[in-house]
Order: sequence, then structure tokens, then C-alpha cells
Amino acid sequence: MKSAKAMIAALRSPTRTRDELEFLPAALEIVETPPSPIGRAISASISAVFLIALAWASIGTVDIIATATGKIVPDGRTKVIQPFETAVVRAIHVQDGQRVKAGDLLIELDPTMSQAELGHLQSDLLASELDIARLHAALAGGDPAKFTPPARATAEQIRTAKRFLASQTAEQAAKVTSLEWQGTQKKAERSTTEATVGKISALIPIMQQRVDVRKYLVDREFGSKLQYLTETQDLVAQQQELLVQKSHYAEADAAVGGIEETLRRTEAEYQRGLFDELAKAEQKAAGLRQDIVKAEQRTSLLRLAAQEDGIVQQLAVHSVGGVVTPAQTLMVVVPTSGGLEIEAMISNKDIGFVTPGEEAAIKVDTFSFTRYGLRQGKVLSVSQDAIVRQKPPEKPGDAPAGTDTASSEPKGQELVYSARVSLDRAQMDIDGRTVNLTPGMAVTVEIKTGSRHIISYVLSPLVRYSQESLRER
Repeated sequence: MKSAKAMIAALRSPTRTRDELEFLPAALEIVETPPSPIGRAISASISAVFLIALAWASIGTVDIIATATGKIVPDGRTKVIQPFETAVVRAIHVQDGQRVKAGDLLIELDPTMSQAELGHLQSDLLASELDIARLHAALAGGDPAKFTPPARATAEQIRTAKRFLASQTAEQAAKVTSLEWQGTQKKAERSTTEATVGKISALIPIMQQRVDVRKYLVDREFGSKLQYLTETQDLVAQQQELLVQKSHYAEADAAVGGIEETLRRTEAEYQRGLFDELAKAEQKAAGLRQDIVKAEQRTSLLRLAAQEDGIVQQLAVHSVGGVVTPAQTLMVVVPTSGGLEIEAMISNKDIGFVTPGEEAAIKVDTFSFTRYGLRQGKVLSVSQDAIVRQKPPEKPGDAPAGTDTASSEPKGQELVYSARVSLDRAQMDIDGRTVNLTPGMAVTVEIKTGSRHIISYVLSPLVRYSQESLRER
């Protein structure tokens, strides 16, 4: 057994040193030289790195960021100063950059036209109030003591109203007196006729007896027939006269009733006319009071005052006598009280992932964030409807249709949502000094909306292409 092993060991090639290998023929040197371990080490290293990267991609995550552009605004919003109507500038009391307090007069517009209209309305209202006082006195019987004029009325206006009241009352009294006189006259006629009827009624029985006597004598041929006929004629005449007088009595009685009815109707019409005038005067006065409120409001709107403490900016009028138009922006007042916040515009593709309360990183465009850092904030609110605005020109790197970042918005337009984002601090430390952030500065807001595994981020293009491949129109 040992002899066999010795033979095998003798047959094996001896282990050569590096110097011995260098003196061998080239082909034999290649065969005898053992392979280098560096190749295996590189392969093992690549495999290890791949496995580590795969494990890290499966475990590690990246933040999902929604980026929105915006600007810094006061939390009370900038106050725009605008006129209500076309007017002429009477005075300008401020200049650009001036600090103002709430209630300070900024611009004064010419109130001539509005004050003239207000004076006309006040004059009309005073006349209506005088009419109301006069009508109340007329309804009270025309007593001047019942006339209570408004406090603003002048002595001349009061005298005129009283003369009108006296004239109106006298006219009505004359009508009533005339009707009462006519009624008295007709009553007298009725009384006279009634007396005549009574007289004739009393005479007829006597005359009837006389006729009967004459007839008796004539029948016995003791009396004159002529006298009988005369007596009969007188009787018939009195009977007819009685009928006539009764008719006159009925006529006079009807006339008295008609005059009394006319008198009642005249008084009722007078009262109704006064009530109608009073109702119209009160309605007119109520309308004039409302018109005066509107005119006073218009006049007050000609004095443009600051709504709160702030700084005047963007002053658009500089000459007294210039004309301004309704809703024209004359200036803006940037509030100095309160803090600052961000008004950011979130794109349509990100709005579904942004909710109030999410953390946000704010980059102020004025200061490089790589050098001066970021500001932190939170999303305060998000609008519930989109704002349509013109879409900026597309860049060569914009995503084509069908990709994850492609948009189905109308051509030339983009849909954005307004969001309010708080600022943790309204200053920045710039080269050893503190600089205040001011309204109007442009910012970029990065809102963290979630996270995803790195491997899903890497594989998402493959997933998308696998879903969209082999597809027909």
C-alpha cells in the first residue's frame, strides 16, 4: 500500500516555485501556473453588492413629495382699495411705502354729485314729513294745534304747511256748509208743504159737508144749483191741491234725504282722500329714507380708508383731479399685524394626496436653500374646487401622453388647487443677520404625502410598460 502511494506521488508533477515557472516553455508555463483568485473575488463582490442592494431596495423607502409653487402672503390677506363708482380724485393722503393705521384716510373722492343727490332726497323727505303732519291734523278736524311739524322744518315751511291746512279745512267746511244750507232749505219747504197738507186735509171734510148740504137743497129744489156746482168745484180743487201738496212733501222729503246722503258721502270722501294722501305720503317717506341710506353709504364710500394697520403698496393714482373707475385697484394695503403664511398652487395630479395637517418643507426662492436652509410648515387648508389658469409653455423634457406624469387637462390650461401653508418662522438667518420674510416672495413648497419602497420605485417603469404593451388603439 505504501509502495503504491509512493509511486503515485512520484508520478505527480512537483510543485514549482514562481521562479521555476518563469523558465518553463510558454505553453507549459500557462498550464502549470495556477489561476488568479482576483476574478473569483470580483464575481463574489458583485454578487454580494447586488444581494445587499436588492435587500436594501426591498426594505428601504423613499419619500413621496408633492411640489407646489406659491408666494408668501399675510395671514389676513392683502387689502385691495377700490372705488365703488366713477369719481374724481379730490385728495391723496398717502404715498407708496407709507405705514397707515386702521381708519386712516387714504384717498378722498369728490362728493359733489352724491351730496347734491343726498340733499335733494333729504328735501323731498322733509316735504313728505310736512305733508304727513298736515294730513294728521286735517284728520283731527283741522285744528292747528294738532299740527306737529318735523324738527328740521324751517319757519317758512311750517307757515306754508299751516296755510295749506287752513285752506284745505276751509274748503271742506264750505262744502259741508253749502250742503247743510241746502238741507235746511229743503226741510223748510217740507215743513211748509206739510202744513199746507194739514190745512187742506182739515178743510176738505168741511167743504164736503157744504157740498152735501147744497146737494140736499138742490134735490129738494130749495137751493141754487149754481152754488152747489161752485161748492163742488171748490171741493174738487182742494182735493187735487191736497194731492199736489202731498207730492211736493214727498219731493221735499226725498230732497232732504238726498242732501243728507250727499253730506255723509262728502265727509266720507274727504276722509278717504286724506287717508289715501297720508298712505301715499308715508310710503313715499319710507322709500326716501331708504334712498337716503343708500346715498349716505355712497357718500361715505368716497372716503377710502385703511381697514387695518399696514403698509401702502402699488399706489396707482398720483394726480388730484384724475378720474377713477369702479373696482379699479387704486392701491393695496399689506397688513403688518398678524403673521405670514404661504399661498401655494398644488397641481391636479398631486391634489388627491395632499390633506390638511401634512408637513411641508418651504424653499424661499430669494435665498438658496442649499446655503441658507429651509423653513418648515404645515398644510392648513386645501380648496375644494380647481382654479383654471393658463398653462406655461411646455419644455422639451415634459412627459408625453400616456406616462405617469401626463395630464388630461384642457389644452393650454392647467387645473390647480389653492392651499394655505403655515410658516414656522417669518425670518431667515442670512450671513449672520436676521432677515424678515415679506409678502410677495416666491417659494417652493414640498409636501410629504407618503413613502414607497425603493424596489417598487425602480420596477414601476417595467410594470407600466408591461401593462401598456401589446395594446391596440
